[in-house]
Amino acid sequence: MTNEILLLLSGGILLMMTGVYMLILYRNLLRLIIGVEIVSKGVTLFFLAVGVYRQDIGFIQSLLVTFIIVETVLAAIMLALAVRAQKIYRSLDIRNLSKLRG
Repeated sequence: MTNEILLLLSGGILLMMTGVYMLILYRNLLRLIIGVEIVSKGVTLFFLAVGVYRQDIGFIQSLLVTFIIVETVLAAIMLALAVRAQKIYRSLDIRNLSKLRG
């Protein structure tokens, strides 16, 4: 493995660990959304490193474009839910969201 691949792998794993740390530690909805986004950026770097290692750049590029589109839609939906929760409960604490009834 070259240094670039190791750098991409370690950066991706570090981002994923940071995002999981945020998901476990915080109770603020916006910080959780940021944690999910950080995890997804780490997965993107990890996929990129695997594609460079396997020298299959075309397949990885198409996979990453699809992943980025899905990630953007997910972020938009999560932010819309956060805005709605702020309007209803005047707080972004996830403990208040346990009172939701569907």
